[in-house]
Amino acid sequence: MELKPKIYDYIIAGTGAAGLSLLCHILSNDNLKDKSILLIDRDLKDKNDRTWCFWDTGESPFESCLKHTWKKLSFHSPDCSRLLDIKPYAYKMLDSLSFYNYCFNLIKDKTNISFIQDEIRHVDQEKGLVAGLKDSYQAAYIFNSILFKNINQLPGKHYLLQHFKGIFIQTEVPVFNAEEATLMDFRVPQHNDCRFVYVLPVNNTEALIEYTGFSSEALSQECYDLELQAYIQEYLSISKYKITHEEFGIIPMTDAAFDKGSKKLINIGTAGGATKASTGYTFSFIQKQCAKIADNLAAGVHPLAQSSKRLDKYRFYDSIFLRVLSEKKIPAVSVFSAMFSKLPAEVILSFLDEESSLLDDIRLMYTLDKAVFMSAALRNFF
Repeated sequence: MELKPKIYDYIIAGTGAAGLSLLCHILSNDNLKDKSILLIDRDLKDKNDRTWCFWDTGESPFESCLKHTWKKLSFHSPDCSRLLDIKPYAYKMLDSLSFYNYCFNLIKDKTNISFIQDEIRHVDQEKGLVAGLKDSYQAAYIFNSILFKNINQLPGKHYLLQHFKGIFIQTEVPVFNAEEATLMDFRVPQHNDCRFVYVLPVNNTEALIEYTGFSSEALSQECYDLELQAYIQEYLSISKYKITHEEFGIIPMTDAAFDKGSKKLINIGTAGGATKASTGYTFSFIQKQCAKIADNLAAGVHPLAQSSKRLDKYRFYDSIFLRVLSEKKIPAVSVFSAMFSKLPAEVILSFLDEESSLLDDIRLMYTLDKAVFMSAALRNFF
């Protein structure tokens, strides 16, 4: 006789940024904190496997997990160098292992929440069933953050990758100013692409240096390493250092629609469309997505009911920007230089965070190459 799987209120499939953020939003709601929840992931989340950065104007739920915070960001290109005071925003670096530990500590004494290490192979949205390698699991709702398949490349849509390799380096002598971070440095060779470097110092001898590209394909590991070495020597004037940690990632940048799910399956995080198409930033949008889902659950309605949709104007802006990047009619560096050389940081960050006013949208658009962007907008519109 085949045993039926235990039924939970919720299954959270994948315990990365999206899955654990949703868990925290659920636990913070008094109407939901007693729900039976199963967390499933193939990994134990006992390693520092990535770093998330985001900006906000207040305190996030994960302040205790932050590795560092900056109030000043610099921007560099061959034509422009600016140190930006980003108040009222703060730019924050979140350590993933601290985040994992924080979230799992919240549930260590909770008998209604459990974690199973298993690799998920299939999700049945009709039955609310998760099939793993070890067993099957069932719930009223499944919240899935695993991108099981690539987005279908549809005609008229744009597809790029944000790909990056970051290294934490430690120097023998103080060389960094921990009060200032470099958000984008476009002085590196562009190779007919969009390439830049982040420099995020956490103290005067340690920093994350990250080489990033927006293009149709990722690079070889050797290429990232060579570019990072060249940048550290040429622009930071550092000859002696040790690498204490490395990370690599690829984030889809597309205006194609992600399947947000239906019935008993709800996709979250990148799998549910939380990644901003034009920048690859995800963490802040995950928080908005998860907060709305938790509110809907507490109200007794479907998690996607009256779902907070990205405003049409931002989807349109993202699509235009992706077209401009893909067609390469103007260098990507000139687009960013125009914005950062002419506008206050607050205007740029609020626009990228999809919180800008129409007046600020117009101010930002006025800095751009009007012929190129207007042509892209008309072709997208029609």
